Amino acid sequence: MKIMIHRTILSFVFTAGCCLVPSFVYGKDDAALVTVTEVVAEDMSPVVPAAGTVFSRNATQITSGLAGRIEWIAEPGDFVAAGEPVARFDCDMLELRREEQLAQAEREQINYEMLRVETERLEKARESLAASETQLALMRGDRDLAASDLRIARVRIRQTEAELKRCVATAPFGGVVTERFRNAGEDVERSTVLAAMTDTRSLEVRASVPIRFMPRIRTGDVAEVRMSEFRFEGRIRKAVPAGDALSQTFQVRIDLPEGAPDIIAAGQLVSVSLPLSAARVMTVPRDSILLREGGTFVMRINRDNKAQRVDIEVADANGQRVAVRGKLKPGDRVAVRGAEGLDDGELVAVHSET
Repeated sequence: MKIMIHRTILSFVFTAGCCLVPSFVYGKDDAALVTVTEVVAEDMSPVVPAAGTVFSRNATQITSGLAGRIEWIAEPGDFVAAGEPVARFDCDMLELRREEQLAQAEREQINYEMLRVETERLEKARESLAASETQLALMRGDRDLAASDLRIARVRIRQTEAELKRCVATAPFGGVVTERFRNAGEDVERSTVLAAMTDTRSLEVRASVPIRFMPRIRTGDVAEVRMSEFRFEGRIRKAVPAGDALSQTFQVRIDLPEGAPDIIAAGQLVSVSLPLSAARVMTVPRDSILLREGGTFVMRINRDNKAQRVDIEVADANGQRVAVRGKLKPGDRVAVRGAEGLDDGELVAVHSET
């Protein structure tokens, strides 16, 4: 009895196994197992990395406003407040010229007063016919010429006084002298560059960004600035709407916070992450994108569970989701796992969906 039961059980197992083998072999040999996910249309606000350089918003060269000898000039590293001297000139000759012009103006004033009084006397004499019309006309001409000479003398005094004000080259803003091009005791000409100044308290980052992102950069947004181990935030102040023809980039200027000057200095290189405005895009998982010599593509799985190659262009990225452009629509299924070895038109078996 026991022998018959064992034979019955073995016969049943053998029969069931024979029924299952064809289905198992077919799934393994003819259909590749894949994991699929759907194409999603969503609003994406990606971040664009860019290289930037720190600049001072106020940097200038101090020039000589007159020709003369330098008496004193600030040294590199000196902080000079706005309106304070950066350089002084020896202006003794200008002082002497001004004294001479003042004396000349006094002479012109005296001469004018004499001629004015004489003209008034002749005008009264002309009324009583004691002076001729010709004498009066000549006197009036001399008086007017004396008045003109007096005005010229006063203008020359103002010109000299204006030059005397330039005997001291002052700082247009508070900053540090970064370089000195001339030394005390040297004679210089007008407009000679004396020194360079930089405002170390008003810094900005200038980053070069691909020009295709220009419509999506918004002033006022907060960007992340990184330098070595330091990270801090800056606000986008300006996006210069002009691109470079060679690099196809445009410039974005980012204001740094007040604490930044203690950490960085003008001229340093930094890395910047710029936020872009949100845009409606098609996204797929990063793992579904295949890069080959023939191009970039994904494998779409149709209703018949067959793989179809769809060429795409990669756009923005945000975490594990990547925006793409191509002949895809929301709801399409693309292979995430198992797509590497698929051929166009190959039959697949969907293992799972994510």
